[in-house]
Amino acid sequence: MPAKRFPNTSEERIDILRAIIKQEEAIDLKNGILSVSEQREVYNLLLAFENALSYFKQTLENEIKADKSYSNLFKTAQLYISHFIQVLNLAVVRNEIKAEALLYYGFENNHAFTVPDLSTEEAILKWGEQLIKGETERISRGGAPIYCPTISKVIVHYDLFKEATQSLELYRKNTNRCRETIDEMNKKIDRLIWDTWTKVEFQYWKLPEEERRQKFNDYGIMFHGY
Repeated sequence: MPAKRFPNTSEERIDILRAIIKQEEAIDLKNGILSVSEQREVYNLLLAFENALSYFKQTLENEIKADKSYSNLFKTAQLYISHFIQVLNLAVVRNEIKAEALLYYGFENNHAFTVPDLSTEEAILKWGEQLIKGETERISRGGAPIYCPTISKVIVHYDLFKEATQSLELYRKNTNRCRETIDEMNKKIDRLIWDTWTKVEFQYWKLPEEERRQKFNDYGIMFHGY
């Protein structure tokens, strides 16, 4: 008889637990492999595992949706921040805004004219915050607001993106926690399955090969090469 193998997937584990429960329920307690408490443990573990998988599926779907929203909001915030910087630069070139005012926005040496790299989340959050602070500071000193886009438009899309980063981080943490829970349950289920299979082999090893093979199949025992 080839060596037994552990289940590889959650679906296989569920099928085996169900097979064990079904087989134990089909025979009387005296001839069963498991005690009443052991049967209850298998049933409770199956129920908990199915619930954990269902919750993991939901958290994963939430993360995927949040990631899609994050990507869209990233592009929009990137567009508005880039556009605002370009308009700011043009205002400086036309002498509508003094070059030294660029210091309010976090530009060094009173010189912008080149849109900074906005390809990362960190850059969007950094420059969005600096533009908001800079425009607020310049206006408070008597400067005229920039239009097309206004800083209020930048704020809207910056805030939406910032909220999206926080939401996505939360969803990712939830998904990782669920994944860790399932990994731990997999280990527990594998131990329980292996212990049950060992008892099945011990109980039926004297049967003729065909009958023994059927018993193994009834309890979901899997072998390498099968």
